[in-house]
Formats: sequence, structure tokens, C-alpha cells
Amino acid sequence: MSNILTSRNSAANYYSNGYSEIYAKGSDEQAMISACSSIIYYMPEESLDAALYDPLSKVLRHVVHNYYQTWEKRYKAFSPDRTDGGQRIYSEDDLTKGRLIVSLLEQGHSISRLASKSLEDLRTLVIDEKIESLQSNQLLTSVGIKKLLAHLSNFDLGLISSEMMRLRLSIGAKEFIFKVLIPIIHAVEKMFIDGKYSVTQEHIISTIIRYQLSQINLPDSDNSNEGFIIATPEGNLHELPILIADILCQLNRISTFYLGAGHPAVCLSEAVNKLKSKTIILGVVSSDKWVYEKNIIPFLKIMDKNLKHKLKVILGGGRSIKFPEFKHIKDIVLVKSLQDFDTMLSRIQ
Repeated sequence: MSNILTSRNSAANYYSNGYSEIYAKGSDEQAMISACSSIIYYMPEESLDAALYDPLSKVLRHVVHNYYQTWEKRYKAFSPDRTDGGQRIYSEDDLTKGRLIVSLLEQGHSISRLASKSLEDLRTLVIDEKIESLQSNQLLTSVGIKKLLAHLSNFDLGLISSEMMRLRLSIGAKEFIFKVLIPIIHAVEKMFIDGKYSVTQEHIISTIIRYQLSQINLPDSDNSNEGFIIATPEGNLHELPILIADILCQLNRISTFYLGAGHPAVCLSEAVNKLKSKTIILGVVSSDKWVYEKNIIPFLKIMDKNLKHKLKVILGGGRSIKFPEFKHIKDIVLVKSLQDFDTMLSRIQ
């Protein structure tokens, strides 16, 4: 089972590409079994159930039964019923137990220890593992942030980059964003306001964060949506929040047109018309050079005047104010934080 993590993509490819043909051509049986066994856990229950009895997936059926039979014979993990012809019939509980065992094997547990446990005990163990992993990640990110701030104080650019990369590779993409990048941005902003960091140090961390964002592995976007435009109004140069917003959209498989910061209203309207996008995300965090309450309504009025179709506007960092009635801007959504933004995106499917 040591190959489960490294072989998961191969397993998926075998299944999706009709790997019975591959298997028949002499692929190593044990490697196939090890690779494809991960499907037991990661395939949705209804798909797994169908695969077990689908005549087109003989290899997967063989793989699953092979493992289940091995665990049954050696470790008494299952007690399946049998048909009149002697064929094993695995119950829904057996399939669930198999999924839980595969998950725990990936965490380093041994099959000899897991086989005798009840379904409830296995579920509890999986939950305990998740809690332990969460606590470990919290400690990792907390220590990592302290190191980053110390390195920034000493202008240790190489150490900042290596520590940031270590954290990015140690945890999931969203956790890296919400538990490392955003807290670092807020901490550096506070240190800058308090006079403990210079403009140069603020720019250093921004540059390194930009690079780390560019290194995040992103899934393919769902081309069925029209694509969200992401930008900031003219005079608003806070680009990091919209960069993160763009990454979050893509992590949620939503297509984007990332246009960057500082667009005049007329020019941005032209882009919306040309791209035919029905949704725009505007970063509207206030600064000493751009004040939300003062600038957002005049900006939207100019945009609305130059639009040629209906448009939904999402204001990232916007606050509730009385908006006038627009002709083309049909909906204005206020999003207080990037966490709220990600939650909203997860519901757009």
C-alpha cells in the first residue's frame, strides 16, 4: 500500500482510459493492484458500486476483490455473504470499512492493527487523525509566520523565500492562503503602520507573496461559466487582494479574466463589453489615495453609462452604503473578507 499516494493519478488514468486493455498487455499485476486500490477510498460510493459490477471494468473489480479477499483471509477484516456459486458479496458496510482502512493506511497505520476494528472505531480513528493533522498544521503555520517576520526584520530574503516555499508545500493551497499569506499581509501592514517595517520591507514581502501565488498548482477551470473579470478602480493600487481573489476563483474552478489594478471606469467598461462577462470583481479596499465611500459611486456611475449589457458587481472589501439605481449594473454584492469570498465561490456550481 506504500504506492497509494504516488500512484493515485495512475490509478485514475487506468480507470478512465479503460485499463483492462493495459492490464491484458502485461502490466505488473501487483503494481496495478497497489495503484488502483486507492480508488476504493477516493471514488464516490455510487461510482464504486457501479464499477464493481460493470463488465467493462474487470480489472478494477479484480483489484478491489483481490485486496478485500487478502484482508479477509489474512486478517479477518470482512465476513462477506456468498452467492450459491460461492462468489463473495461485500456489503455497504464492507465498502465503507475498506475506504476507511485505505485512508488510515495512508496515515501510516498497519493493516494488522486496523483489520479487527469495528466500523465505528475506524471512523473515530479517522476523525482523530484529522484533528491531529489540523493541530500539527496550526503549529506549523504559527511557527512559520514568526520565522517569516523575523527574517523580514533582518532582510534575509533567501530565508523568507525558502520558508514561504516550505509552508506552501507542507499544507493545502487554501490553507496556505488563509493561514499563512493573509496573516502575513496583515502583520506586515500593522508593523508598517507602527513604524517597525519600512516601505521596502513591505514591498519585499509583497513581491515574494506574488511569486508564491504564481507557484500554486491550479485545477482546470470550468469553461461553462462566462469568466469573472477581476480588477481595481483607477487610483486603487491594492493588487494583492485581487491576486488572491483570482487564485481562489481558479481553485474553485471558476474562469477569470485578471486585468490587474488601477483601471479608469470608461476603459474597464470597454473591457467588460468586449469580454462579454456578466460578473466583475472589484477590489475596493480604502487607502490614503483612494477612499471607498468617496470614490466607488462615481466610478460605478461612469461604468454603468458605458456598459452594453447587464453586469453583476462584487465589491471586495466594500461596505454597505446607499447606491443609486443603475441601468446596467443589476446587482451589487458586498464581500467583507477573502474567506467570505471563498465561501461564496464554493456555492457557485
